[in-house]
Amino acid sequence: MEKTANSQKGTLRVSENVIVTIVKNAASEIDGVYKIATKPLSIKSLLQSSSDPSDIKVSMPDGACRITMSVVAKSGCNIVSVCEKIQEKVKAAVQSMTGVAVSRVDVSVTDVHYSDGADEE
Repeated sequence: MEKTANSQKGTLRVSENVIVTIVKNAASEIDGVYKIATKPLSIKSLLQSSSDPSDIKVSMPDGACRITMSVVAKSGCNIVSVCEKIQEKVKAAVQSMTGVAVSRVDVSVTDVHYSDGADEE
């Protein structure tokens, strides 16, 4: 599926996979994000080998991009602050890299990762 935006210069088509990749990279750079959450396993996801397992949805109502995503937060972080930073960074990254306006970025925290010290980076 491709997202289309019209401008004075012409039509811009950006693949949904491109936007999802930009979202994943931008959100992963935020301190307090352990990882991007994955979709629950289903028969459909098993049959679609090219399907991205990340829980990121991109829609384009009214010509502006709407992003919904889920993350796993690191323990000890301020979750509200982390989510606000994700919203700002994702919106800025998608708009600057694609030229597509972002109307909203909805972030859900699905889990908190508690480190046992063995897997510290």
